[in-house]
Amino acid sequence: MSNTLPPPPQDAWIHTCHNLLPLWDSLSLSHHQSKIPISISRVNQVDAARLDVEMSGMLKEQLVKVFSLMKPGMLFQYEAELDAFLEFLIWRFSIWVDKPTPGIALMNLRYRDERAVESRDKVRTGLEGPGLTVAQKIWYCITTVGGQYLWARLQSFSAFRRWGDTEQRPLARRLWIFIQRIEGIYRAASFGNLLIFLCTGRYRNLIERVLRARLVYGSPNMNRAVSFEYMNRQLVWNEFSEMLLLLLPLLNSSSVKNLLRPFSKDKSSSSAEDGTLCPICQAAPTIPFVALPCQHRYCYYCLRTRCAAAPTFRCSRCSEPVVAMQRYDGVSTE
Repeated sequence: MSNTLPPPPQDAWIHTCHNLLPLWDSLSLSHHQSKIPISISRVNQVDAARLDVEMSGMLKEQLVKVFSLMKPGMLFQYEAELDAFLEFLIWRFSIWVDKPTPGIALMNLRYRDERAVESRDKVRTGLEGPGLTVAQKIWYCITTVGGQYLWARLQSFSAFRRWGDTEQRPLARRLWIFIQRIEGIYRAASFGNLLIFLCTGRYRNLIERVLRARLVYGSPNMNRAVSFEYMNRQLVWNEFSEMLLLLLPLLNSSSVKNLLRPFSKDKSSSSAEDGTLCPICQAAPTIPFVALPCQHRYCYYCLRTRCAAAPTFRCSRCSEPVVAMQRYDGVSTE
């Protein structure tokens, strides 16, 4: 029979804690390493969409120039097909070959299959994860290219047939109301998705949310050089244009011209030359008219427009109010 006594209860608790503490630390460390939450910049995602729209517009502009010699209005009839063709080209050489679109690439983003990431549950930095599957790529093309094309054609056809204005065909009227309701539901769902996107930073539009295609960073490091040269130039030109808009009415007024006339270099101009030139356009009067009562000669259109614009118009030569106008050969007008 052994005489050893069992350890006190307090020492047993301490011994058990020391044995379980390393196991608890390893479990907590592995749990924290399995997922590191990372947020994708919402501004970058919105800018990527805007850049894709601008790129499509640039391609469309160049393609329109190619068909500039065709029959006028012919290309306008096939504008929906042209937009669908350009969107298909962008999809074919970007998403279909596992590459980002031009706008997404400029923002250092790429598409990731969120379903595969959630099933694996081993994402650590937000950069891991496979790209889109073949089914996701095809459905992306069908919804973005085919869906937009069919919707644009349906709207143009219904507007051309005037489904919403006719009362003789109840079926067309019902179809028009159905289309309007679908559009309203889609806009409301898009607005709700926008609010969710602003809160969570995932899925810019409904198509990405349905396909579970999320935008994540393509590489962990990206040097983004911000240049304020263009912004400064734009601000300078805006201020300069506002200053010109403020000063031009003052420079065109007759009072300023009369005030600066004694200091002008044309002091020796002859009275004959002053009488033969229109004081507004400084050219030989076209359909000469005279201002009453000062009898100074003007072009009809110059004098007529000035009198119509300002009822208190004063003569540009003598600053006398013009009360009427008369043809130079003596025939009066209203």
